[in-house]
Amino acid sequence: MSKSQALPHGHRTTSLPLGTRLRGVALLAVLALALLLAVKIEFKNPDSNDAFFAYGVLVTAVVFVVMTVSLAFYRDPAAVAGARIAAGDIQMKDSLISCIVAVHNEKELVTECIISMISQTYENTEIIVVDDASTDGTVGVLRELSQRYGFSLTELPVNRGKKGALAAGLWVSKGSIIAFADSDTVWKNDALACAAPIFVNDPDVGAVSGHCRALNSNVNFLTKAQDTWYEGQFSVRKAFESVFGAVTCVSGPLALFRRSAIYNFMPAWQADKFLGQEFRFATDRTLTAYVLGGTFLGPRVLPKFTDSPFSTPTYPLRDWKVVYSKSTRAWTNVPATFRGVIKQQIRWKKSFIRNIFVTGRFYWRRPFLPALFYYIHVIFVFLGPFVAARHLIYLPLRGDPVSGVLYLAGIGYIGLSFGLAFRYENPGSRRWLYRPAMSLMSTLMFSWLIFYSVATIRKMTWYRG
Repeated sequence: MSKSQALPHGHRTTSLPLGTRLRGVALLAVLALALLLAVKIEFKNPDSNDAFFAYGVLVTAVVFVVMTVSLAFYRDPAAVAGARIAAGDIQMKDSLISCIVAVHNEKELVTECIISMISQTYENTEIIVVDDASTDGTVGVLRELSQRYGFSLTELPVNRGKKGALAAGLWVSKGSIIAFADSDTVWKNDALACAAPIFVNDPDVGAVSGHCRALNSNVNFLTKAQDTWYEGQFSVRKAFESVFGAVTCVSGPLALFRRSAIYNFMPAWQADKFLGQEFRFATDRTLTAYVLGGTFLGPRVLPKFTDSPFSTPTYPLRDWKVVYSKSTRAWTNVPATFRGVIKQQIRWKKSFIRNIFVTGRFYWRRPFLPALFYYIHVIFVFLGPFVAARHLIYLPLRGDPVSGVLYLAGIGYIGLSFGLAFRYENPGSRRWLYRPAMSLMSTLMFSWLIFYSVATIRKMTWYRG
């Protein structure tokens, strides 16, 4: 494993056993949220607006439940499958995994990505690289690497976008399991070995999301803060959804699918339109939606593409489980400048908006608790900026500056709880201290971008960062 692939923090020596320390940190995170929730209810200002008070209590309660469920009930499906194989309950199948990455003008980053795919301890793989009409010399780098390592290289004559390039890779693939990567991502060398048994252990699993952290986390304050945010998005939020087999986004850095779960949906995925034009974002969320809600979305989209070569063979429509594996790990580059973070946030928010009209149409059919929280989260995203404006601008102008201080303290407190969850997952690391800052930045700056994203939803400028 290269230095960039290694976990960045070691263990701190203490007199307590590691398991005891981790359980203690996890308990602190949950208790911190419980305390905040209790304080909000007990010390409610009689003059406060009931609607805004209910919003604050609901936000805290949702975070409390999500964190409690993820910490108490999540079990890594890779560990569960591995235990069953070791016990002889199931027999491991050496399924072919097709590893596919689309590349466009990333000659500085793609070499390490491809080498991490080639270096997997799981041996039954094929590596397929698709150059999406690069113009910066990337194709030359790819040709040299292909000659050296013997992977399949497809060169597209015109730019087709990430979805079109990945579909081109899938078309020439042979594996029953498909593993997509982003071209600025590095996989841990046992990532596929961890993920493959999950599909064997549970035939109802249609997709697996790996765990992702920041590859360039040590660059500056911004990258360190984003790294702590990534940890929480995966080990808390995705873990919560995974408990119910209903992860809403199989993230691009390391996304594994059964071939039968996505193959027929490739034409609809490539041709996704919103407001009358091609929608180039929501790549990961939309593909995940087809896995989660195949029986609902299939009859609505597949008849439009019966003449596509992806229409045969025809796989039965199913609503698959989608899970998250904590041990299936990858690292990806994150924006190192504030401008880059803003552009990436806008792209993500446009994807979120589009996904409301895809996953939002059927997710109520999934288990009650994650479905309820999905729709509550949609409401939070649009109401959040108004709540922030009330506490930070309106009330202070009316002579109540304390409300702004208390509001920011509450946001920081929730961030601290996620920081403690980070500490639980990364014993010995001091980076958890950056997590409250990420929560404050999200509230004060990033949350407002939802309105700009709505206003510019038709602008499809891609920015990875």
